[in-house]
Amino acid sequence: MSLKKFSELFVDLDSSNSTNNKIEVLKNYFFSNDPIDNSWAIYLLTGKSNKRFISGRYLKNLFSQIYEYPVWLIDTCYLKVGDSAEVITLLLKNKNTSRKKELSNISLNELLSKTIPDLSKLNEEEKNLQIKNIWERLPEDYHLIFNKILTGTFRVGVSTGLITKSISKLINIDEEIISHRLMGNFKPSIDSYEFLINRKINLEELNSKPFPFLLANTIEDKIFKNSINDFQFEWKYDGIRLQLIKRSGNVSLWTRGQELVNESFPELVEKMSHIKDDFVLDGELLVWNFKEQIASDFSLLQKRINRKSPTRSIQIKYPIIFIAYDLLEINGRDIREIKLENRRIELEKYFSKWQNKIENNISDIFKICDLIFPNDWPDALTYKEKSRENNTEGLIIKKKTSIYSSGRKKGIWWKYKVDPMQLDAVLIYAKGGSGRRAGLYTDYSFALWKDEELIKFASAYSGLTNIEIKELDKWIRKNTIEKFGPVRSLKPEMVFEISFEKIQISKRHKSGIAVRFPRITKWRKDKKINDADSLENAYELMKKIS
Repeated sequence: MSLKKFSELFVDLDSSNSTNNKIEVLKNYFFSNDPIDNSWAIYLLTGKSNKRFISGRYLKNLFSQIYEYPVWLIDTCYLKVGDSAEVITLLLKNKNTSRKKELSNISLNELLSKTIPDLSKLNEEEKNLQIKNIWERLPEDYHLIFNKILTGTFRVGVSTGLITKSISKLINIDEEIISHRLMGNFKPSIDSYEFLINRKINLEELNSKPFPFLLANTIEDKIFKNSINDFQFEWKYDGIRLQLIKRSGNVSLWTRGQELVNESFPELVEKMSHIKDDFVLDGELLVWNFKEQIASDFSLLQKRINRKSPTRSIQIKYPIIFIAYDLLEINGRDIREIKLENRRIELEKYFSKWQNKIENNISDIFKICDLIFPNDWPDALTYKEKSRENNTEGLIIKKKTSIYSSGRKKGIWWKYKVDPMQLDAVLIYAKGGSGRRAGLYTDYSFALWKDEELIKFASAYSGLTNIEIKELDKWIRKNTIEKFGPVRSLKPEMVFEISFEKIQISKRHKSGIAVRFPRITKWRKDKKINDADSLENAYELMKKIS
């Protein structure tokens, strides 16, 4: 099968914003292609093949050398496009038109298993010549794929979840089964793909299946008209929502995004496997500060999420804990239809049983969530406002009589989150966007005052409307002081309200602080730059919440 079909798939996926359309496109691609190319497509689309053979800068310099283009001109084009592989692809158009395209029938398998890896065996001169030859012999439609794979920048709007859904639809098997098969070290081969699409389901796959997650809604005013005694109150942690499943001796950790993450958290799998009972628990996975008995910052959890098979030293440096807040199944008995208050009794009973077994040794990695008992709604508000003291995001409010259904059901669970923190800051830098935002300045850096100097404290790219982005882009181009590659230094004239979830000390930043989830919430055209906040204000805010 030629590379043509994969090139067409890439264009179709990249140009579509519809999830359902992407699933259909993927399903049709897998249906019409051979197993080996399908396995390579999955390997690429799920981000498993992100090896960089040469850098984007190397690619630009090579093009400059071969076709005698000045590098500054290529860099100027890059500012408009925002992607090195795409820039070179565009510049290659109408080049080499007289050369016969001997590689027009090359397969995805041949490109990825031989043609590109073989470049690593060549010295620099030979490698440059070979890349030039490939450019000349490949049809223009294939250049983008080749350049992106070469520079390790092949990305398209496809998650593992979309691959899972498309294969599930293709062979009519539950998504969880496909996700289980994709877990681990998926290697591109005929055997791997045929295992993936095998309609026969083994017992281990069936036993690992999670239940659909029940999700909380944003708080509604009408809830405050009900009796406080009708609800169960818990802290809202900032971690990974997880179903922890143990069936027939096998433990599975499923995220809300239908990812199986056993490999990232082997110590939890190992400890929970010692429990004799089978169960399905719903809860939150966190990196835990055992000294202070509070959740650590989410940024530390990210250091675990992105690692497969973490070393013992990583496990010690970023110790995790699973906090269960619901019991959904026990020893094969599905109890989701039981009222929450009764499921809680069951959860406490089994947790006590498991904890008292010395051989389980689970106290350092597993606990159940503490309940909160506000006297009235004003008291619940007080608890919410204090939630930052224990590094939580607010409260989760659950109707005691609720069953565990699926999705975001109205009227049973609510998120009662603390309000975001805000500071008014001055826009000082702007950077060109990439992808669909290429050609516009959409990445912004903001500063706070320190005496008479503006010190950068956060970057943000979300929050403005399309109209505001275009208006600001025009202003940026007219008010640039200096250019540093893709970044422009700007006249300090514009003030924006920046909202964020957390603020903490950071030795890596000149400002001495770091914020989480910064985003623009208002363009403060009514304010002068002298009205913007100072670093002193930021430190006072940090002191107040701590």
